Amino acid sequence: MSHLPSVAIDPPLDAGEVAFIAAFAGASGDRVVRRVWPGQPTRRCPWTPSADGRFLELDETSTLTDPASAVSWLRFLSREFLAPSTEASLDAALTEGLRCGHRVTGEVVLRDDRRISVDMARVTEEVLVPDADAVVLDLQGRLRVDVPSMPQTER
Repeated sequence: MSHLPSVAIDPPLDAGEVAFIAAFAGASGDRVVRRVWPGQPTRRCPWTPSADGRFLELDETSTLTDPASAVSWLRFLSREFLAPSTEASLDAALTEGLRCGHRVTGEVVLRDDRRISVDMARVTEEVLVPDADAVVLDLQGRLRVDVPSMPQTER
């Protein structure tokens, strides 16, 4: 199991597919040149495949300034390479030696305010809103440290 926020890939990517996808994040080992592909969302992909090809792991630090990139890149990877959604995407992926036909599933909560879900090549994003009925009270400020002792009354 992955230790980073991740989504699962089934069947797992083979070594060539791992290297291909990793190149979009600049994390492909010996290859230092980032892969550039027509239509890619941004220059650097925040998702990197795990070494065993079973997961796409999210680098949360790369999404601090652009959290939407996690969603757009997951859609791009899924539709272009993992489970191509058009004939042109399928042809391009097969030309690169990718097997395609992968199912990506899972859910990641990003920065406690965004949920990204993927299933059957459908990627959805939900902005999480704190419960409006919840009230947080600062009880520490309301505590009395010195409570004067009450005089005892005689009976």
